[in-house]
This record gives sequence, structure tokens and C-alpha cells, in this order.
Amino acid sequence: MGRRWSRGTGPMAGRAWLQGLAAALSSTALAGVALASLAGTAAASAPGNVFVSPSGKATAGGTSCATARYMSIEAAIKAAAPGSTVVACPGTYRGQVTVIKPLTLLGVGATIDAAGSDNGITVPVPHTTVEGFTVEGAIGEGILVVGRPGAPVADVTVSGNVVEGNDLGNPTGRPISSSHYRECNASGKVPGDCGEGIHLMVAVGSVVSGNLVEDNSGGILVTDEFGPSDHNVIEYNIVRDNVLDCGITMPSHSTTAFVKGKLVPAAGGVYDNVVEHNTVIGNGTRGQGAGVLLAVALPGGADYNNTVEDNTIEGNGQSGVTVHMHAPGQYLDGNVVEGNAIGVNDLTGDHDFSPPDLVTTGVLVGSIGPLTIAVRGNTISGDTYGIWYSAPVNVLGATTNSFRGVQTAVHKV
Repeated sequence: MGRRWSRGTGPMAGRAWLQGLAAALSSTALAGVALASLAGTAAASAPGNVFVSPSGKATAGGTSCATARYMSIEAAIKAAAPGSTVVACPGTYRGQVTVIKPLTLLGVGATIDAAGSDNGITVPVPHTTVEGFTVEGAIGEGILVVGRPGAPVADVTVSGNVVEGNDLGNPTGRPISSSHYRECNASGKVPGDCGEGIHLMVAVGSVVSGNLVEDNSGGILVTDEFGPSDHNVIEYNIVRDNVLDCGITMPSHSTTAFVKGKLVPAAGGVYDNVVEHNTVIGNGTRGQGAGVLLAVALPGGADYNNTVEDNTIEGNGQSGVTVHMHAPGQYLDGNVVEGNAIGVNDLTGDHDFSPPDLVTTGVLVGSIGPLTIAVRGNTISGDTYGIWYSAPVNVLGATTNSFRGVQTAVHKV
């Protein structure tokens, strides 16, 4: 399922790929971009390429990094034509960036220092690519892809970025209510997590691929506060050491996605997403954070038909793959967990259900009501429990998993 290409999944593969991309773009490939630009014309006059550099000058030719006309990425975006490429040349750019039109935002040795800003890069428009940046220091999301009520943002690609040291607005991970940035504040059963490193909020048909997401409070987040998030692909990312929250989190925050026993996919829900070929290590070790989490916060939420496959998951605070249903009127059927390599997880235990799971566990499915999930073909190694699940849950395919050094393969409470 999803897109299939390999950039490697070892801990250094993502950064090596990014360094290779930057090197190529700064030499031969970037020269090609410069030659293809519309020399001698205004950057906004037709689709083309616009260059921005910390040393840019308004009187420069604008055909390369050496002759960039813009010092501000937002000024370059404003000048660029829809469908063109804004090339952010080597250097540090301070403050947040908002992409206001469909284009490619390409970083070549470029760092967004978002210290004191709510976000690093915000993408509220479709048909947009953000690639090749280092994004750091934001109060909330390093990269936020966000739709509008009734209008999810579509066809956005976030690839090849290093997103580190963001999601800083809640330094302890405990519920707060005083932040000026609303994502940091808890709301009922929705914890305040400031948005994590990369956040798809009401996004459809989008791709998060080949990024290194580390040392944020949380890693990658997909949510549905005011509309659906569906048919997205989260792939080939390295998500590690985001110690206060989960590595990859796909919770439904909607109250209108499942009404009177019926799904309302146009109103909300996190569904038909694919999480594949990611390396998810060391997240949630100082908070309540799983490797990959599927959950519903409130009645009326729906989190269904998602696939978590072919990932490497180990050393996370809660179970490698964790599924939580806490209240009646929620829907979590049809999710699939298959073909993953799941090592020792649940290092801090899972206290959300009674009795709690306080030992290492590969996959945990806790629910107060009926829920059907497929957990099949995974290799689960070194845990006390391979699969832990509560009584109302129906686990399909449990016997098809390979349990290595696991004390109890399947534990039902």
C-alpha cells in the first residue's frame, strides 16, 4: 500500500539522504534550476524559480543563490508565481513562514529558526511541497499542514526535512491552560501537546516522507479537529527521541465523525491513512507516548481503516503500537497492524486501563467497548507481552505473528 521507494531506514539514513540532496542541489542540480529560471523577468511574471538568501539584494539578477533578490522567504513566496519553486539558499531564516499559494518551497542548506514563533512553516494551501529544510525552535509545530472547516487541505508533500527541537510550548507534558497558542492547552480528554514536530490537521491525500523528526516533544501528528484527515501517507521517516509524546500519533479529536452509530466521513475522522516503512525509536520515555498511537479522545470521534505496516518500532514509552478507546460513542474498527518489526516497548507502562499494563508490550489494544482490529504478520521481540488486549476487543490474525523472546504471546484482560 502507499508509495514504494527506499531511502533506507537506519538511524543515519535520513540525515545522509538529506545531506546528499543538499550537496547535489548546491552544485549541478542547483545550476540547472538557475538556468531554467526566467532570467531578466520579474519572478512573479510566470511560473519559474525564485531565489532567497540571507545576503539577497533587491537589485540582484535573481537567477541563482549568488544573485538572490530576496532576504525573506515570505517575500520570495509573495513574489513567486503559483506552481513555481522558491529556493531558500544556505543560511538561517528567523521567524515563521506561511506558504500562501501552491508552490514548491525548497531548502538548500536552509534553516528556519522559529524561536519565539508559534510554528516554523505553515501550509494552508493545496498542491504544495516543503522539502529540504531544517526547522527548529517553534512553540508549536515545526511544520503545520492545516485545512479549513469544510475544506481539508489536499495534496501537500513534506519531504526530506530535519524537524528538531520544536513543540516547546509545554515543557513538562502535563496539562496546561495558559498558553497563547491553543494547541498547547488541554481541552477535556484532548491533551495539550503543542502540535508536535510535523502536524497534518484536516489534511487529505498528503505525504510526509523521508523526514528526520527528533527531539521535539512529540513526533508526527495527524488530527481531525474540524474536518477529516484521510488517505495520507506517512512513510520512510525517522522519528526518534521525542520524549514527552508519541512517535506517530493519529487520534480523532472530532465529535461529529461518528453520530448515532453511523460514520460521517465528510465531517471528520482519521481514516484510510497509511503509516509505513518508518523507524520509530525512543519516543514518549518521559511522558505517556507510544511508538504509533491510534486513539479517539471524545464521543463522536472515529479512527478507522488505517494501516500501520513494515515499520521498525522499539524503545518507546508505551507499547510499540497502541490503540485506545475510552468512551462509548467512538469508532475504531478496521485498523490493520501488519509486517512490523516491534522490539521492546512500553518502558513506562500504560495506565489508561484497569488493570494497567505495567510490563513491556509490543502491541496494546485497550477498549471499553467492542472493537475489531487485525494484528498480523508482525515480528515482536523481547517483550513480556506480545499482544495485550482488553476483553471487548476482537484481534484478527494474532497467531500469524512471530514472537521471539516473548514471555506471553497474547494476553487478554
